[in-house]
Amino acid sequence: MSVSYNLPNEILEKIFNFCDVYTLSQISMVCIQFNNVAKYILMKKSEHLFVTNQKSEKFRERCKPLLSLDKNSKFIISYNWIHKEYKRRHIYQIGEINIEQGHSYFYHFQYSNRTVQITRNMVWSYCRGDLLAFKRAKNGTIKNDKNILKTDKAFIETYTHCDNYIISGDRKGIINRWEIKDNQKDFLRKPLKIHNVHYKINQINATSQHIITNSTNSLKILKYTDDRKGCTEENEIFCGNRCYIESISFDPKGTKFAVTSTDCSGFPPRKSSFLIYDFDKSYQIMNIKYDDSCRQLIWEDTHTILMRFDYSIKKIDLRTSEFVRTWDSSKYLPSRCCSSDNINTFITGHHIVVMWDQRQSVAIQTYDINGTIYALEFDSSHMYAVAGNGLYELDFTRRNYFNHKKIETFFGNFY
Repeated sequence: MSVSYNLPNEILEKIFNFCDVYTLSQISMVCIQFNNVAKYILMKKSEHLFVTNQKSEKFRERCKPLLSLDKNSKFIISYNWIHKEYKRRHIYQIGEINIEQGHSYFYHFQYSNRTVQITRNMVWSYCRGDLLAFKRAKNGTIKNDKNILKTDKAFIETYTHCDNYIISGDRKGIINRWEIKDNQKDFLRKPLKIHNVHYKINQINATSQHIITNSTNSLKILKYTDDRKGCTEENEIFCGNRCYIESISFDPKGTKFAVTSTDCSGFPPRKSSFLIYDFDKSYQIMNIKYDDSCRQLIWEDTHTILMRFDYSIKKIDLRTSEFVRTWDSSKYLPSRCCSSDNINTFITGHHIVVMWDQRQSVAIQTYDINGTIYALEFDSSHMYAVAGNGLYELDFTRRNYFNHKKIETFFGNFY
């Protein structure tokens, strides 16, 4: 005998909200109406189980859409992240043997927080003035036939990806724009010189309208007009004679940028300055001093920024200028880099990679990399790390790691 249920969905949702994930997975098998509503609530309740997400637009820009794969891929990849199941590959080896002199010369990546960047189809990095580009397969994994772009010893110090261009800065102060071509063998057109700031560029960041460059203790704000006219200098900010600029970062809308610098007059240098500049108002709208050295800034949204200190990560709410969360990372040695999915998850690195869930106070997992880590980026299914001996890829998409019974227990019958 079949039974028909005609309860409004709103009433069912209120009932199901009191159920746990396992109970919901059982209820979803009862009948069509219960199945539809239970699965909807189950998905909401299960969101906290997924390590990375695709809600943030900024994060989605570098994600391969998992939903385009089969329906279980999201669960498999999340299981692999949580249970530390991945394939590690050494993508690019740094170091050449000089047989005549009998020893090795090691080429080191620049130790900034912008040495690796991910887009949906590419992984970018560089070494010793050579810009490196690696194509990604449909599932996000770097293809075996990696592509290395030689830049004729352009002495690139830093770079950033913007729209369909690479903007680079070199040790002579020259800013070049490299157009990315959709070509299997050659990715970049000949660089176009768009400006010269006349000092060594340590870091560069760009939007379609503005470019920021910095030397040791000052930065320049450039307005990018067009290819023919290049850039015009709008403003220069001097941070102090004994200061060192650690990090510069645009907000998600490109209307503001944040910069942090360290006062190097003491030993060890501890104090740092944090300021925000508004392009529309053409002046600083915030300038705060801290008694600890902030090494890196990551805009999560227009109101919040993650700040990486040596032994902690803090989240600041710009509406109140107060820290709203702090994570103690001291047990993992001083953090050298940080990357975020711009909502719930971020990772830090030193000798190991540490994953953090912002809804928890302690780390949720660690991952092994061979050597000291200087830069990190990740998306929903892959992580890329720059270590002292090259570029590594951690692939969480493989299916042969997990046990079906374990993953079914972990996610319930919804899987």
